[in-house]
Amino acid sequence: MSRLLVCATPLEAELLVQGFGGGFKKEKVGTGVLFHSENGDKAPVLVTGVGKTNSALVLTQYFLNHGRPDEVINTGIAGAYPGSGIIISHVAVATEEIYADEGVRSTDGFLTMEDIGFPMLITDDQHFYNSFPIPHGKKVQEMLVKKTKLSVYEGRFLTVSTITATRDLEAERTARFQPVCESMEGAAVAHTCAAFGVKFTEIRGISNFVGTYDKSGWKIENAMQFAAGCTYAYLEG
Repeated sequence: MSRLLVCATPLEAELLVQGFGGGFKKEKVGTGVLFHSENGDKAPVLVTGVGKTNSALVLTQYFLNHGRPDEVINTGIAGAYPGSGIIISHVAVATEEIYADEGVRSTDGFLTMEDIGFPMLITDDQHFYNSFPIPHGKKVQEMLVKKTKLSVYEGRFLTVSTITATRDLEAERTARFQPVCESMEGAAVAHTCAAFGVKFTEIRGISNFVGTYDKSGWKIENAMQFAAGCTYAYLEG
């Protein structure tokens, strides 16, 4: 089974590569970078850059230039919603990816793409609006709990262009979506995979809580290490 690991930043990717034990070469893929093992025995790691556009663009270029893998695994860090029960440095697996700010902000509140009747993606058998379901996510979470003995959570992930850094926005997004965590890339990666018919999995480590913006308390390295450990465990099966 062929798999591709996708990260937003070089820092996240290089940690994964180091954990594999090295032996990787770098290759440009559009505006992104691909780390691929010299003998092809390890999953390649694609760095897309931060944000939805970079993620979709670079991943599409990879598919067109290198072919479609059987599965894409999006990994890295995320910010948790305090009411979700997850704590910093723990790991979460997505059961659904949601574009949280694609839509209309009206006097009646936020309207999703489904509310206004415009699909984000139409395939042969499905219309996708803000949401991209990941039905196998729960099984991935259960397998990781059993295999790693870590506290691994599962639930809805949000993807945002504007990070949730106020209590009001945190409360609004919590009430509407009941999310576990958020990033700036996941839904775009899931969207691209759905368009190309590729299985999508997302495993992220929690570096911080949303609702404020104080990076002094973020645990980025811990979150990356736990996410990488769970990603290796998932690859081993």
